[in-house]
Amino acid sequence: MNQTKTISAVLVSFLLSVAGPAFAGDDFSSFFEGSNKGSLADMVGGLREASRAKDPKAPEPQPSQPQPGNNELLHFWEDLKSDTLDDICKNVEIPLDAGFDIGQIAGVKGKFKRYMKQYPDNKIAVIDEVGVQLDGHYNVSDILKVDGNSFNIGFGGALEGKSVVIRKTEEEKYCKNLLAIVDLRKVKTILPINEKRISGMKVNEIWKFPAVLRMNVGGGLGYPVQPWMTVSFSLGASKELKPSVTLFRMDEKHLRMRIRLDRVTVRSAGVSAATSFDAGMIGLPEAEAYFVSALGKEINKTLVKEFNKYIAFRFGLSRSRAQGKKILLEFVIDPTDQEQVARLTDFLKGDLGIIKKLIEMGVRFNDFSGADDNAGGQAAMQAVDDVAQQGLGLNSTFLGANHFNGSSHASNVVLPVVMDREASAGKRYDRYQTADSDQVLHVHNTSKNTSVSNINVPFVGKIFKHNTNQNFYVVNYEGRDGRVSDAAMVYQRYEGYIKHDETDSRGMVENMNEILKYAGTRGEGVNNDFVIDVDKLFPQLAAEEANPTGTDADGNPVPNTRRYKSAIMSFSLVFTKEAVRDIMTAPPAVIMKAVLNVMEGLEKEIVGKVLHLFKIDAAGKVDYDWKAARKLLAAYERDGENAFDPLSVVNNFCYNVAHVVSDLTGLAGISDQKERADRLADVMAGKGKSRVGYENMLQIVIQLASVKDIYAKLDVSTDKRIKGEENIASSYNVYNTNLQAGYNQELGAANALRDRFSDPSELSD
Repeated sequence: MNQTKTISAVLVSFLLSVAGPAFAGDDFSSFFEGSNKGSLADMVGGLREASRAKDPKAPEPQPSQPQPGNNELLHFWEDLKSDTLDDICKNVEIPLDAGFDIGQIAGVKGKFKRYMKQYPDNKIAVIDEVGVQLDGHYNVSDILKVDGNSFNIGFGGALEGKSVVIRKTEEEKYCKNLLAIVDLRKVKTILPINEKRISGMKVNEIWKFPAVLRMNVGGGLGYPVQPWMTVSFSLGASKELKPSVTLFRMDEKHLRMRIRLDRVTVRSAGVSAATSFDAGMIGLPEAEAYFVSALGKEINKTLVKEFNKYIAFRFGLSRSRAQGKKILLEFVIDPTDQEQVARLTDFLKGDLGIIKKLIEMGVRFNDFSGADDNAGGQAAMQAVDDVAQQGLGLNSTFLGANHFNGSSHASNVVLPVVMDREASAGKRYDRYQTADSDQVLHVHNTSKNTSVSNINVPFVGKIFKHNTNQNFYVVNYEGRDGRVSDAAMVYQRYEGYIKHDETDSRGMVENMNEILKYAGTRGEGVNNDFVIDVDKLFPQLAAEEANPTGTDADGNPVPNTRRYKSAIMSFSLVFTKEAVRDIMTAPPAVIMKAVLNVMEGLEKEIVGKVLHLFKIDAAGKVDYDWKAARKLLAAYERDGENAFDPLSVVNNFCYNVAHVVSDLTGLAGISDQKERADRLADVMAGKGKSRVGYENMLQIVIQLASVKDIYAKLDVSTDKRIKGEENIASSYNVYNTNLQAGYNQELGAANALRDRFSDPSELSD
């Protein structure tokens, strides 16, 4: 969308000229949702009998509150909204050359731009981003290791960074913020750091100062199989050291500073095929005179590139592996306390000396390994904390470390204008440790993400879009004695639509009902006491379906559904360690009934006729009297051109049941808890023998758990932009709602641990 931004800049220049001189210058659900409550000590501690509900209640809608602090949700929201036709003013951006004078600020390099982003609660943020020049020579130890030998690598000359200031407004429409965005008298940077400017931060204002030291090596090969098509292959590796500082004005009396020291190594490989066409094929030169006269030759070149991007076919596959470690420190000060603000200012140092200090702190963290024991990890973190505390004169309010490794593969298919589909799946392991806990948290994660957009128009964006992110998190807690707890499990799903009709929006909730309705049934029908009433949630659609205004080609009633500007859903499903234990130890006969229970149509009918003939052993092998079964199923047999043998359905069922039983009961035979958790994550993601994963596996395992040992939460919100209709903003607590309530006292700040360590979204710190 670079060209759109360029055109927007021209528009802004026009506005500036018109405006004149005035504008010249173990609640796991909450844990993985990034709640602001919680404590690490209860993350995997197990559920207490006293907190269990005796009589679970059906879900009732409650007003949904915006979650601006949920980093994971913000990432999903930003991905969903990116490159879409949202608002004519959305892509207005003011890029200015390095020569632009914004007050002779020391360290400012130029490359200033101002733009807007929207939060999930629809409030608009104005963002000022300025490049900064970090001069000096920094010797960074241990960036590379070869056979245990370390190299000291000198980074001389300039180190690139940037200043980012995010100011949330009360406006919900981009165009209403145009005057604010073009008023360059209010450009804001974090530089120079001084007491007055820090004390003057507004509530919800965020200052970011990220910097990156990067080394990378890579290569590629492109081969033109046709004049208009090229096949490419690439390999690459990169190593990054990313120190950063953020300031967030939480309220009038609290200002949070976060110091992040991240280092990550990534190795990747990819293959792709792409076409390219001359823009003349779509007649662009005919408009050349207009574009050249109105916007200049450079813009015309950009137009050609933009058209080529949208009219080209592309297909790509890639795979990557990453490993790294992070350390995070937090300090909360009172911005009205002059002494505390003075110490903060001295620590940050207006001349950017903080970056050198951060690098030195990171070097102290080099020897901390994810394989270290609890005590070793505590000592390594404390060494880093001492440097920060000595400089700031305050004790940290949070100190934690995260070691991780993972792999992923991705694909991308672009059909010109018609479709752009991206998909990825991956697996990751995280080890979390905090300074105030005697225990370590282990998280095994499997994920599957898709993004599909349709009608991709040059310069305008993607008209329709549908994103879905799914994750399974299997968590264990390791004590100082090395003992690892039983595993608990969380399923997290984010789903959203741009410019889809209300049937699709309702479908997000209906799909979750297809999981919720099987809770605790153990293969016996459905439990509708806990499904969400979608007709109550979407009353206009329900009324139109009851009284349709038209019919389709087959004479079926078709409701007059309308398109929403956007709709988004967050769904969490929590399985306590008791629930996971019940799943692993479920009798094979019950698992078999659970598999049959989720089947539909003719296949379910056929298997149901002969179910009483089945005998299943502990390994999941199913035997039956096939002669007796054939007699019972004789009415389903067909010969001739459309031949059909109902026993083939029965045999497929037995085969599938054997593999599902093997996947689930085989977990109990793994003695190592971390290995078991790793395998459970694989099974739930469809990487077991059965190849059944995500929603389909959830429909089976939720039947094997007791309702008192599970908890679900669903949030759904819409931006309808339909006259006379209110937006939906509802939250549902499902099953054992007291499960969450029983943990609220002890959850504390570490409930946001995973969210804390995630890379900040553009709108978070």
